[in-house]
Amino acid sequence: MVLIDSEPKSLSNSIGEAYKYCEEITRKSSTSFLRSFRHLPTDKRRSVYAIYAFCRRVDDIVDGDWLPNHNYLSNEASMNLQMRSEDRAISLVIEKQEEPVNGDFSHLQRVLALLWFRDNLNRIRNNESVAHPIFIALKDTIDNFSINIGYLEMLIDGMEDDLFPTNYKTFEEVRSYCFKVASTVGLVLIEIYGYSNPDAREHAEEMGIFLQMVNILRDIQEDYKKGRVYLPTDELTRFGIDYTNLDDPQLPQKDSWKSFMRHYIFRTKVHRDNAKRLIPLLNEDSRVSPSIICAVYSEILSEAENRHGDVLSRKLKLGFMKKIGFAFSLLGLWK
Repeated sequence: MVLIDSEPKSLSNSIGEAYKYCEEITRKSSTSFLRSFRHLPTDKRRSVYAIYAFCRRVDDIVDGDWLPNHNYLSNEASMNLQMRSEDRAISLVIEKQEEPVNGDFSHLQRVLALLWFRDNLNRIRNNESVAHPIFIALKDTIDNFSINIGYLEMLIDGMEDDLFPTNYKTFEEVRSYCFKVASTVGLVLIEIYGYSNPDAREHAEEMGIFLQMVNILRDIQEDYKKGRVYLPTDELTRFGIDYTNLDDPQLPQKDSWKSFMRHYIFRTKVHRDNAKRLIPLLNEDSRVSPSIICAVYSEILSEAENRHGDVLSRKLKLGFMKKIGFAFSLLGLWK
């Protein structure tokens, strides 16, 4: 069921309430990220909530789980948005040279919502007023931390890719997708965390790619049911695997899959090792949060390795006892 945003206009003049709205989205969406963000100073923490809420809702739009309520728009502005979304939908079909994965009406709804997000980013760029709490908080965050809005627009580009059948043939193409939907977020977040060494930007890119490659492993079956395959098809073929067989219950036991997974995990570890170099380059008051996230995702990758690459028969996640043991092992990060 699609949730339609019904946030009242009464929040439109309150930055504090806007940040609380973003925090609540984070709280409902991801307890792991919420816990890691708690270790940030207050001003940085609430700005990270704003970034997270923006990213969460963009992702929800593409998955068909949430749509914004455009009651902030006049009738004229609403009609203009509708016409431009139809033009955008046609342009995307021409650009992708593919039919969208959703029906016409559903696809147009998502294109329109993403276009509305782009419009709000453009308003922020032009120092114009915004009405929705996500963008009120986001505008304040961008003003405070000089964030490059282009990265958030590039994130929307990546999400628009998901409106069409995925067709990533090589690891380089997968990496390019990961950059758009994850490295861009890392490049935004480090402006909030703070750094002085410009090398931090390179390692922030690697952090995004590492996290997204682990996400791909976690969501293989769920994505496959939605018609999405983020694994490089040429690489699968090289290992004797047809991507259409990802729902084959026997596939995880085959040597071909195990070999492919060793290759995938190795590449992910390379990105992880480069990503870890980001942590000491960040301002000291902001290192714990990304350290926790990196450590959690490293543990999830280790779980994939311990399963000998079987991430298909059951979803990749940490069991309860492993979470308890892992929590104790992380305590050293907080001293």
